[in-house]
This record gives sequence, structure tokens and C-alpha cells, in this order.
Amino acid sequence: MRKPVMKKDSGWQRWLLPVLFGAAMGLLVTSAILTVLSLILTLQDIPQGIIQPLAIVSMAVGALVSGYLAARIVGKRGLLCGLLSGTVCCLILLVLSLAITDVSADITQGVQLILALAASAFGGVMGVGSRNKRRA
Repeated sequence: MRKPVMKKDSGWQRWLLPVLFGAAMGLLVTSAILTVLSLILTLQDIPQGIIQPLAIVSMAVGALVSGYLAARIVGKRGLLCGLLSGTVCCLILLVLSLAITDVSADITQGVQLILALAASAFGGVMGVGSRNKRRA
């Protein structure tokens, strides 16, 4: 008996789950890095001025992972896939940050957004480039 042929998802449906999965994993990585950094900050005396750059770097690493995983799943258009996943990841963090703190959006969030989008785009290109090719 034949198996029913699955119709390929068209357009955005093929991208939605990988982008959301990549964003979720990117947020998980960012949270893990921030947790480790908070433990280090409680145990060590770290200058106040280095805390914000460390948070931005952790966001960039999470966005890199986000773009990499999303593009690896989709398998094509890594730059676009990485940017989409990184955008979702950044927007979620920005909304949470603005909802929790009383600080309004400023240049720091702009720099964080630019670095995270660049990192997620780079991760997307790496994700497509690292796909294993099956040989017959």
C-alpha cells in the first residue's frame, strides 16, 4: 500500500516553525548565558560598566544560535532565515525588557538590535553552509 504523498508547505508555512524554533532556542541560549553571568557577578566584584556589554554579547550569541538553527532546518536562504529568526528573538527580548524595567528605548537597544541581527544573519549563512549533503 502506498503512503499518501505529503503536499509541500508553500511560502511562509515552511519558514514559520523553523524561525520560531530558532528564536526559542536563541532565547534559551541567551537566558543560559545571562544566568551564568549573573552567578559570576554575585561571586566576583565586576565593574558596573562591563555589565551592559556582556548582556549585549550574550544577546548576540543567542541570536547567532537562533539564525544558525533556523537556517539549518529550512536549508536555503540562510541570510533571510537568520534575519527573521533574529528579529523575532530581539523583539521578544526588547518587549520583555521594556515591560520589566522603567527605562525607555534608547541607543543601547539600537546597538543591541543591530549586533543581534548581524549575528543572526551570520548564523543563518553558517547554518545553510553547514548542511550535510547526502550522496547517493
